[in-house]
Amino acid sequence: MLIRVSALLGLTAFYLIYLGKAWVLRKQGIKVNLLGDKQSSREKYFEIVLRIMTGFGALIQFLAPFLFAVNQTGWRYAGLVLTFLGVILFFIAVKAMGLNWRAGFNEQQRTELVTTGIYRFSRNPAFVAFDLLYLGFALIFPNLLMIVMAVLALFLFDLQIRGEENYLTTVFGERYRDYQKAVRRYL
Repeated sequence: MLIRVSALLGLTAFYLIYLGKAWVLRKQGIKVNLLGDKQSSREKYFEIVLRIMTGFGALIQFLAPFLFAVNQTGWRYAGLVLTFLGVILFFIAVKAMGLNWRAGFNEQQRTELVTTGIYRFSRNPAFVAFDLLYLGFALIFPNLLMIVMAVLALFLFDLQIRGEENYLTTVFGERYRDYQKAVRRYL
């Protein structure tokens, strides 16, 4: 029971950070969820799929402590550690982004390039945090659905990151290319 409650608390903290940051930015007139706002139909449909998948993923994760068996090996503890590392990393990442944090990107909304704080060590710590959350839950509640969702999340987030990198290279040019050379994509 303690594992289930701990997983649920970690997940709740993660999404409260997400929703709280989105609320703060919206109060300042900043549109946060840009997924699916693209001109290109290919990018637009990919981001709509990503949006649906992350929404479905969050729903399944919230239901997991009630629906799925807890891993009976020591790996459940590794899953909890990954989950809470994801929460901490996500908090640090969105705090470091300040007013520049978004879910997705579009050409009309400009932001500043953030290369300080946690972004000195990873170009995508918020995505790494999402990955840790999905992997943590797959370890805590190991079943086919959770494992497939974790693998799918890793794949889709990587595609999103690569699209964002193309956008950032276009917007920030050589400054972003220098940043790419200095800091790894993930860790």
